[in-house]
Amino acid sequence: MGSAIDIQHATLKIENHEILHDLSWSVNRGEHWFILGPNGAGKTTLVKMILGLIWPLFGARVCILGNLYGHSNLFEVRKKIAWASPFMQAWTNDTLNASLTVLDVVLSGLESTIGFYRDPTPEELKKADEVLAILHAEKIRDRLFARVSSGEQVKALIGRTLIAKPELLILDETCVHLDLQSREILLDSIDSIARNSPETTMVFITQRIEEITQTFEQGMILGGGKITVQGKREEILTPENLKLAFNGMELKLMPGPKGRLWPLPVH
Repeated sequence: MGSAIDIQHATLKIENHEILHDLSWSVNRGEHWFILGPNGAGKTTLVKMILGLIWPLFGARVCILGNLYGHSNLFEVRKKIAWASPFMQAWTNDTLNASLTVLDVVLSGLESTIGFYRDPTPEELKKADEVLAILHAEKIRDRLFARVSSGEQVKALIGRTLIAKPELLILDETCVHLDLQSREILLDSIDSIARNSPETTMVFITQRIEEITQTFEQGMILGGGKITVQGKREEILTPENLKLAFNGMELKLMPGPKGRLWPLPVH
């Protein structure tokens, strides 16, 4: 099977401030992991390290999709990684041509651009339609990207990442700006991606426990730049572990549909 992510003893400092401390984490290809943690836990820094945008201190090992960083072409590695984030959504809203459709945005993933500036082939159109079907987004195919809802824009951007058939898909707080209905639709779409692309390794990053669907059978809790606990889903999502993660806050977990858990404060 092989490793999709293999990070060993990574300590990372930014402006002399330690963000990650002696972090070791391995993910096998095809696995679905969640990363749970509050603001400031180091989640975004970890993603940037996976993408090779920032580097840990000497002595660490970072190997992504079989490529050992420091001995690999990072531009080629990044072509195999798809990253969807609210940061990208905000950026595209500011930079995209207002005439581009959702279909244009999805197709742009074929060339790693924002927007598509040539006529697609019939095969490329078929690929785009297949991706939109997985995301339950066929109805917005020909609508202007700038005019659809935030949740639909996130779907288009995830579609942009999927059309290139990534080996590693990182969903970085993709639900953070969505209303309740949009969030549930998007979570259903993420589950659909996992079913339809079982070979794709997925990492779902969130600070909200109730967003973690049963698709993500393994996970970690990150806090203060350290992994508090990692392992199987049922071992991680416990009141005791969550208390450690959220600064001693007492929480009760209520089971919901499809195996999801809703946290309730204990007063």
